[in-house]
Amino acid sequence: MSVHFLETDKNHYDHVLYLIIATLEYYASQDVISPTISDLSAAIGVSEESILESLEFGTINQRVPTQ
Repeated sequence: MSVHFLETDKNHYDHVLYLIIATLEYYASQDVISPTISDLSAAIGVSEESILESLEFGTINQRVPTQ
């Protein structure tokens, strides 16, 4: 496994984590119940497995919106 492959995976996890947080912020702003993993998957267009992996391996950086 090459370093480039690991870096690509890390970028993917970070991007998906960003999408998860943005989606959760949207749900919170609409004052609706929290989405399930299945709801998140449909909303951001990635698999449930990718969401779970991103929650485990993704990191938050300056691109994450704050309130």
